[in-house]
Amino acid sequence: MKIGLSPLQGQTNFDETLRECQRAEQAGFDSVWLGEHHNNPILHPAPLIGLAALASCTSRIGLGTGVLLLPLYHPMMVAEEGAMVDRVSGGRLILGIGAGYAPEEFAAFGIPLNERGSRLEEGATLLLRLWTEERVTHHGRHYQAADATVTPRPVQRPRPPIWFGAWAQPALQRAARLGDAWFVGPSANLAEIEPCARIYQKACGENGKGEGEIALFRYVFVARTVEEAITAAGGPFMQAFERMYFRWPHPVVKRPPGQLTIERLAQDRIILGDPTTCVNAIRRFCDALNVQHLVCRFSVPGISRQACATSLNLFTREVMPALRSS
Repeated sequence: MKIGLSPLQGQTNFDETLRECQRAEQAGFDSVWLGEHHNNPILHPAPLIGLAALASCTSRIGLGTGVLLLPLYHPMMVAEEGAMVDRVSGGRLILGIGAGYAPEEFAAFGIPLNERGSRLEEGATLLLRLWTEERVTHHGRHYQAADATVTPRPVQRPRPPIWFGAWAQPALQRAARLGDAWFVGPSANLAEIEPCARIYQKACGENGKGEGEIALFRYVFVARTVEEAITAAGGPFMQAFERMYFRWPHPVVKRPPGQLTIERLAQDRIILGDPTTCVNAIRRFCDALNVQHLVCRFSVPGISRQACATSLNLFTREVMPALRSS
């Protein structure tokens, strides 16, 4: 299993994000991932621009968008900028894309929220053509292209891998048909993920891709004891989920009913506790879903920088080696 890092974003200057990714490369992480949200103080927009900066100060680690909201862009622009990131990084781009679901983000771009699925379908199909065909003409519902050519081409052949964020059945089937992996977002618990995984794996089989590849994105916090982890991160995690994931409409994620506690929130959702507890929780996800790539985010607003650094250090020294050995 490969292990990735979603670094600190939006809570500090970007120089610290760059340094965190450089340390991740030195520590043996396989990938780093920049997300995209708009009108949001926690995450930066424009992940491909951030990855271009990361490409200049790293040499080995994979560079991923986790995820780029494709309906907000013209596919030609994403194809060109993605190809440039792949070129300047020496072939390290993994393009994670999704439809998005936050109404205020689509309102900011003047794009109807109810078009996100059709825009993603058409946009991803056109993107695949732009990366694999020399000249592309397309006349669609949302996008037009006449004799379009992406130059320079990506380093990776036939193209960089494309991972899809998806939850609803049509989106999961699209991920199986057009993508190289299903990128599971951090807000759902295991009981919410498993039915989606069955849909995705069935669709992959129907498209000649076996069970397909599953990449899992999780919030992670490691401390010396479970009690220390809850004290340092429990409150901030609950506040972050209430402010972000539970206020946005979502196809499968449901807020636990009644008064929220960190124990109820974290169950089969957040990797939280001492190193042994975290290893066991990750293995539970991996066994249930056959995860090939785990992407970890160690911070939310309210967790101190020192606590985040300690958590990441414990993960690198004690959790990662246990996962590698198994």
